Amino acid sequence: MTENLSSLVKSMIDSWATRLRAESPLTAAAERGELSPRALALYLESLRYVFTHSQANIRAAAVRADALQLTELADYFRAKSSEEQGHEQWAQNDLKQLPSDAVRDIEPANASLALVALQEVLIDQHPLCFLAYTVWAEYLTASLGAEWLSLLANCGYDRSAVSAVAKHLEADADHAFEGFDALDRLWSGAPGAADILASVEHAERGFEAFCTEISELDRYAPIHTAGDVRSSLPT
Repeated sequence: MTENLSSLVKSMIDSWATRLRAESPLTAAAERGELSPRALALYLESLRYVFTHSQANIRAAAVRADALQLTELADYFRAKSSEEQGHEQWAQNDLKQLPSDAVRDIEPANASLALVALQEVLIDQHPLCFLAYTVWAEYLTASLGAEWLSLLANCGYDRSAVSAVAKHLEADADHAFEGFDALDRLWSGAPGAADILASVEHAERGFEAFCTEISELDRYAPIHTAGDVRSSLPT
């Protein structure tokens, strides 16, 4: 029996996620409790940027699917767009809790800009390639979100400080598997499976660059943990 597309995609993400856990410099820094407020601010501002632009790109994917007369896929994206409303506000609220020095003049990570640019390329290539990207993003959160929250807590940031992660984990727990079902239901052979898998691989490489960029921020500046910041505040 031929393996269905969603199984191929899921297997690819699972294998990559295992490597990410073991090799990501961002994971290693968090395990040591060395993710500074400034690095967290860069992370959150980047999430805010990606969340904001992802909403617009999901709507653009629906338009593209309509143009290709892929009505069911277009409807899927329109429903997905409504699910994503307001997520950028979670990150914005988290940023407001950080010290002013940590968020001053903060801009999204270059790798987050590249991820958004990748979304646009995939939509142009074929909206099903973009669907694979959204499945990757949601399954990544569902697979690693709880572990990442634990690592953030190790750095002094509880769930209330990173609600953009915690609330996304809650939202994506079911969405990811809905996305896998949609891949199998809406894919009829075009674009080819190799193109779909390549879309996921590009997303994975982009996320690796994002993790590296966040982790390297503290390599070139003194590391101050959340505990350091709190202890320096007036009582």
